[in-house]
Amino acid sequence: MSSTYLQMNVLEFCQCTSLPQAWLVEIVEEGILQPRGASPEQWLFDEQALATARRALRLRQDLELEWAAIALALQLLDEL
Repeated sequence: MSSTYLQMNVLEFCQCTSLPQAWLVEIVEEGILQPRGASPEQWLFDEQALATARRALRLRQDLELEWAAIALALQLLDEL
């Protein structure tokens, strides 16, 4: 049985999430996402990062939270 591993660069990730690149940088700086790679030009994101980014965006849109609050909310949700 083979498994497929999805990896997206910054441009592909932003297209899939409709996330502006500046917001993506903020999300990474807040620790919400941990991409592979040392710099934005080298960052790679997987399927888990995609799901996390979508959750973060929903929290931002629904509750109008800042990224720091979203990072905390996601951490607390994961603990439950």
